[in-house]
Amino acid sequence: MKTLFIISKGMDKMSDDFIRQNEVNDIAPRTTLMERELNTRLLDERYLNNISGYRRFLYRWLPTDLAQLLEACLIHKQYDAVISYYERVGLPFAYLQKILGSTTPHVLLTTWFSSSQKSWFLKRVKNHLSKIITWSSSQYHFGVNQLDIPPAKIRLIKRGTDQSFWRPMKVSTDLICSAGMEMRDYPTLIKAMSPLDIPCHIATGEARGKLFDTVKNLYELENIPSNITIGEKDPVGLRQLYARSRFVVVPLLPTDTDNGLTVILEAMAMGKPVICSSVEGQIDVIRDGITGIYVPQGDPDALRKAILHLWNHPEQAEQMGKAAREYIERNHSLEQFVMAVKSEVDSVLLNPVFEKAVSGADLPG
Repeated sequence: MKTLFIISKGMDKMSDDFIRQNEVNDIAPRTTLMERELNTRLLDERYLNNISGYRRFLYRWLPTDLAQLLEACLIHKQYDAVISYYERVGLPFAYLQKILGSTTPHVLLTTWFSSSQKSWFLKRVKNHLSKIITWSSSQYHFGVNQLDIPPAKIRLIKRGTDQSFWRPMKVSTDLICSAGMEMRDYPTLIKAMSPLDIPCHIATGEARGKLFDTVKNLYELENIPSNITIGEKDPVGLRQLYARSRFVVVPLLPTDTDNGLTVILEAMAMGKPVICSSVEGQIDVIRDGITGIYVPQGDPDALRKAILHLWNHPEQAEQMGKAAREYIERNHSLEQFVMAVKSEVDSVLLNPVFEKAVSGADLPG
């Protein structure tokens, strides 16, 4: 099996050999396991930068997403299957596949498609995609119930984290922390922490040179309490921060998808309970009262109460953290996630299913 993997990794990423060496040296979580298991050719920004000839000249003047889309159309038939882990390219590519009558199997990995733009695309390509894989149960049910995606076409799996890198460490817990950028309700966390003397670090910053609005709002806040510090962390620094934290707080804005999942999985793998806002989309991992605590969204008083409770009951926090680690090992390891994706791709290659357009009514109009 040889697959084309459409993904966004950034021009500033290190070489593949350097990334793998960092994984071996335990200074970065594993990101190459899926690429190896699925024998992928990454179609990312670095791929575009290494193209020679007229295409490289052309792509220099195009937005990266559009360049990836054009390149995918040019080369996808050289591969047994296409896997897209980047909806901004994957969905338009599926749309063009349908128009062009391409029969190369295409598997879409996605965590959010209930937005109006993504739903527009999915309604038109749902029968042409070989498989849709998601790890958000709220999005799965939206797809089946609102977009009429056939249940056989969409697969709900468990998202993984590198449980080898994110692992429990024996250090003193002298603070709490929060992390992440997208859909974070940091003002509520600041209000909750203001009257307390518990140290808290918020690990956030730019993502590939871009600031999410939620991070901008955090930086624009005035009179941030002295017990709160803010700053980015590299993977080793973030692991050390998790290790020092008695628990991790993930304050969320209202969302119908699983924003905050990466941080939740990392924290739980480190053996830390998670206090999380109760929102529609973030429902698949935390077990309330067992591996973490849900609090009403946007309620600083309820959040403060939960923070004080776990801070003042370190034995309970430790017990919940152990349960969180065990849950990750049983359900959300990186190997489990990668093999679940591989199994779905293998099933597509063994039994490809396409609904080809047979009339003008089937084509976009």
